[in-house]
Amino acid sequence: MAEVDEIIVTDAETADHSSPDDKRDVLARLQSIADPETGIITGVRRVPVPPGEPAIESYVVDREDFAPLTDGEAMAHNEGGCGFDREGALVATYGEAIERYCGCVYRADAFRTASYADLAEPALDPTAVVNFSSRQRAAMGGLDSLCGVNDELSWIAGENLATEANTAIPAQLVYLSYPTSAEPFIRNPISTGLAAGSSRAMAIRNAVCEIVERDAFMIWYLTETELPVIDPETAPPRIRRLVDRVTAHGLELTLLDATTDLGVPVAIAVVVDREHRPAVTVAAASGPEATAVLESALEEVIQTRLWGVRQLDLEHSAEIPHDEITSYTERGLFWSPHDRIADLDFWIDSSRETTVDAFAADELSSNEVVDRITAAGYDCYGVDVTTRDIAGLGFTVQRVIAPRLQPLYLLERLRYLGGDRLFEVPVEMGYRETQPTEAALNTVPHPFP
Repeated sequence: MAEVDEIIVTDAETADHSSPDDKRDVLARLQSIADPETGIITGVRRVPVPPGEPAIESYVVDREDFAPLTDGEAMAHNEGGCGFDREGALVATYGEAIERYCGCVYRADAFRTASYADLAEPALDPTAVVNFSSRQRAAMGGLDSLCGVNDELSWIAGENLATEANTAIPAQLVYLSYPTSAEPFIRNPISTGLAAGSSRAMAIRNAVCEIVERDAFMIWYLTETELPVIDPETAPPRIRRLVDRVTAHGLELTLLDATTDLGVPVAIAVVVDREHRPAVTVAAASGPEATAVLESALEEVIQTRLWGVRQLDLEHSAEIPHDEITSYTERGLFWSPHDRIADLDFWIDSSRETTVDAFAADELSSNEVVDRITAAGYDCYGVDVTTRDIAGLGFTVQRVIAPRLQPLYLLERLRYLGGDRLFEVPVEMGYRETQPTEAALNTVPHPFP
């Protein structure tokens, strides 16, 4: 269980939908971290859009290896970002780069080593973190590799976001580069809940929205729940123009209202290409303001599709056994053939319909996002991972962990099926009359990038 989930290239929550002047100010500060010789980032390259594909601004980062700066493991150089305008795309790209940097850089001597049972102060219980069901654990046999309350872990100082109490957090859940083979398993490292911002509140909001987005995606996909299709004709003019950009060359687009009981808007975008590959591309976004969520979902699905188009030039799409999918590339190739389209019929052909006004009916202020999660009874913990150089530029990077929300997994042989939400939310939202069983869950590898 020591594999590290492959890190996703883009992150819609880092995109900036503020005014052009604000974007330019943020971008000017972010660009100061780039230096060809001494910078965290040595350069940024624009990625051209192939002919016949939806237009978007897309960039990738060139950087040096973080290895000399951390006691963690080496990480792949694959940060990037996108947007429908140049400034927004560059802000997303630089934001992703500083998230990855701060989420990988640590020194082990800053941690405390203890078991959860031996800690006197408040701490996140590692056995309360959603991972495997009791049925899965019984099938695994090697239960001694899963973390228990008496196992020693490395801990870092964090905060309970509801009570503001200082709380010890397992370092394994915080740093992307943390070597999970060093201690009993809680979860594989993944970027969910790692976010940058111009303030701590903004970064925490972005991080929580990403957790909510992925919680929603996994619940609805694994339970094969038909979701309401958002009619793009009911959207504001800008969203309609962006939808036209996606569909102008024959692509089919489905926008879904994936909001859960938490009440934070979540949208899923599905793009189907019945003529060329990749045949299926899926992305999601969440946030307090519904129109911005729709725009982020559209940005993300185009960016993910363009990655798939380029990847297919390099790789062939062979049939990959389900339990052998361990990387972003393998997952993308799995969903590239046309016979995969039918596996998403429960969303593409959903009989449920809604409007943008209905999707936006419960819009929130930025400050309400965290409150919604904690008010629903779900603990949220934050860890400030900002390095001094990033803080000096006026930015912060926060890692947020919501132990009982449904997590995204990228290793198909280690699917996380242990959470209550997976079975309860479809009924609570009125989409099902009875809870699905674990045996009835979707076994097709999910298409989330």
